[in-house]
Parts: sequence; structure tokens; C-alpha cells
Amino acid sequence: MKAIERAAIARVLIDLIKADKVIDSREMDLYRNLKSQFSINRKDEIEAYTLTLSKAVNILKELDTNILSDLLGTFEDMTVSDGFCAREEALLMLMLHFCLNSSELDCDVISTVIEEAWFDERQVLYVESHHAKEVNFGISSNHRAISRELKLCGLDFVYLPQIVHHYITTPKELLNEVVAMLSPSLSENAISGLLTKIKLFKTDTFCIEQLHHKLGFEELADTPPALLFRISQSKVGNQVFTNFLRIELTSEVLTIVQEIVDIFLSYNGSDRIVVSHKKDEKGSFLYNGFYRQVFELLLLQKSVMCHLLIDLIHGTISFPEIDLTLFGLHRKEKALYTLFVFEALNNAIRGEDGTIKQNGGINFTAPTSAKLMPKFNRRMELLQRKYAKIYGAFGGDQNNAPDITKADIRLPMISGIRRAINKYSEKIYDAERFVVNRDKNGIYGITAHPDVFLCKDFQNSEAISAFDSPLFEALSKLG
Repeated sequence: MKAIERAAIARVLIDLIKADKVIDSREMDLYRNLKSQFSINRKDEIEAYTLTLSKAVNILKELDTNILSDLLGTFEDMTVSDGFCAREEALLMLMLHFCLNSSELDCDVISTVIEEAWFDERQVLYVESHHAKEVNFGISSNHRAISRELKLCGLDFVYLPQIVHHYITTPKELLNEVVAMLSPSLSENAISGLLTKIKLFKTDTFCIEQLHHKLGFEELADTPPALLFRISQSKVGNQVFTNFLRIELTSEVLTIVQEIVDIFLSYNGSDRIVVSHKKDEKGSFLYNGFYRQVFELLLLQKSVMCHLLIDLIHGTISFPEIDLTLFGLHRKEKALYTLFVFEALNNAIRGEDGTIKQNGGINFTAPTSAKLMPKFNRRMELLQRKYAKIYGAFGGDQNNAPDITKADIRLPMISGIRRAINKYSEKIYDAERFVVNRDKNGIYGITAHPDVFLCKDFQNSEAISAFDSPLFEALSKLG
């Protein structure tokens, strides 16, 4: 057996011993014997603490089927070596059963460093990165039965469409009161627009935007429809990883859940299982674990996907989804930011199919070659003309627009724009996309996709794409 395989076995054995937070002398006796049986030495134990449980399980998956069968028996012996298989050990055995037994279902472990407050250990979440119509039908048709089956294990089933339905059907007055209490800084306009946003919220976008992008679940970027169980925590180096079991689902959701429950109960040694009767239902809102995360996302608008609106009627730049207007910016900064938005598309690199592969930007650095200076000066002159036109659209005098070709005028303006956006980075999902930054080649640009920029003017009182606006069309004609 290879050293890395011995380390993987040691990782699992150590996690099983520590699972119930009691290290029994009988467990240590068995561990000593198993170390001898598998030739696990001190070096292997040290290596085990560098492996996440996910990595260890993936290593064991590659072993011969007969060896895996023997290993499962060994792990089972460890869980009952102290005379009792605790709930925490039963969850680990549930994971080992599904991951190491040959199965038609795709099962694996996800190990990640995560804030514990987001995940209640008794909640099971349905995840998907693409809408699975048949699986969702299987869940919605059997939601009551699925929830009750999982209750037998002391687990609460969290199905996002059910939560969204709860918010939608809650009386508007009650919902407004709850939101106003938890986030008093939200305006009435922002609160009134929440129900519309909630109706559009989907499981796949929640998984990608929140679990993957925000919380770092790399494996959920492209996940099949699955159940996600929190099973344990492991110390790896100086970090504590939370481990999740992911079990793929087919349209036969209830049958799969029944199998999961049967296997868990076959391992669990307790004759008592704690079942929570707290519910996210009419007249009440759960506020822990996944429920809290969903609540803050939907209602408190923490880190929301936003459009940026350039409003030439009111002379403002805002993020309408969170009812946020950028204050502290003068006309000159707003005009400069709008110029960067325009240049992001105007100088974009396009693929053969016409899609934007990379946004453009502005390079203010003068060339070292005297031969290239006339071309550079013409480009700066054109940029200044575009800037003056935008400055005029914001209500300024085009003939007296600040000279953005001068660094001592331009740089403080860029810094002011950055501060104004970064101030609200907690509310704006991936706010860095909207910030003007300078890359290693000296090019200033914005990385947000052009589709997120909107514009309102006296010809279009309703927001339209900034790049279809009369202002941007006029800028394009300048060259």
C-alpha cells in the first residue's frame, strides 16, 4: 500500500475517533491495532493532517473494490469500538457508505473553510447549478414525505423554492415590518421592490452566486442536482475545514432519500433522535443556517447582483436593485466614470462569434518614442472631446470641462470614484467589477460586463442599455 493511501486511511480513522468529541481508550486500542495492520507510521499520521477529508476519500475511491469492502468493515468497527455509534459517527459512516460503495449515484465529499454560522448541522440543502426539471418535480410532488423521512434522522430539508413561496405568500405588511426591523437603513422603495426580486430567485442562481462565488464552494460551480449534508469538521494544518456529503439525485428523489435514511439509521446507535419542530412557515421566519443566509440575501440584500444606472435626468449614478445612489461624486467624476464605461465596450476584444472576450480600457501613458507622440496626442485630444461631451450631458459647460489628460487632475478623480464604490462593497455583489483599476500594462478599465450598464436621459425616461443610449451613440460617431 502506498504512503498516500495509508495517510488517507489514517485521516478517516482519526476523524471517526474525534467525531463524537470523546476519545475512548477502546478506540485507541483498536487504532493501535489498525496502525499495525495497515503499516501506518508516524510520518503517515503527519501526512494525514495535511489531507482534507475530501482528498482522503478521493484517494480511497481509487483502491480495489475488495480492499474498499474490507476498509468499510474496518471503519464500522471503529465507530462501535466504544460500544456506541454516535450521531456524528453515523453521518461519517453514511458518507463512507455512499462514497466507497459502488453506486450508480455520483457521491463525493466537499471540504471547505466556511463561517460556521451559515450552516446548521441539522439542515440538508438541495443544490443544482442548472435547473433540473424532473428532479424538482420529484421534490415538489413529494416534499412532505421527503421532509418527514429526513426528520427521522433529525434532519431538516431546505428546499429553496419552498422558502421563496413562503416569502411571496407572507402578507406584505408583516414582511415589511420584519425587514424594517432587521435592516432599518433600507428605504421604503427598496423594501417594496423585494417581492418582485424574490419571485425571480432560483436555486441554480443561489448555488452559483452565493455558495460558489461568495462562499467558495468551487465544486458547486457545475453541480448535478444533489442533496448537501454537513457531516463533520476536520483540522487540516492550522485551518478547520467543514465537510459536506453531496449525493446526486434523479427523478426518484423519495426513493433515494428513503435509502439514505435507512442507511443512517442502521449506523446510528442512539434510541433518541432530536427533531426540531421550528418551521419556516405562515407567521414565522427561521433565522439560522441556510435560512438566515437566504433571508439576508433576499431581504437584507447583502451582496446583491446589480446593474449600474447612469441617470442623465437627475445627474446621478446609482445601483437600482439596492436603491443606492453614489454620493460624494461631483459632475467631473461622474463624467469620467461614464467615459470609462463607454471605452470598456468601445475598445473591447471580441471573439469570432461577436461576444466580448475582454473589456477595453484607456492608456494614459505617453510613449517613449517621439515618433509615436503625434498619434498619442491625437488620441488624448479625442478622449478629451468625448469627456467634454459627457460632462455636458451631466449639465456642465463642455468648453470648461476639466482636462483629464493631466494626471494631477485625473488621478484624484479616479481615487474618488473608487472610494465611492468600495464604500458599498458589502451590498454590491462583486463590487470590484465596477471599480476603475489600472492593470500591469498601465491600462485603466472596468471589468463588469457591458450588459450591466444602463442609462436614462430626457429621450428615454425608462432605463435602457447604456450602449443604446443617444449619448453613447454620439460618442461612437466621434471616432
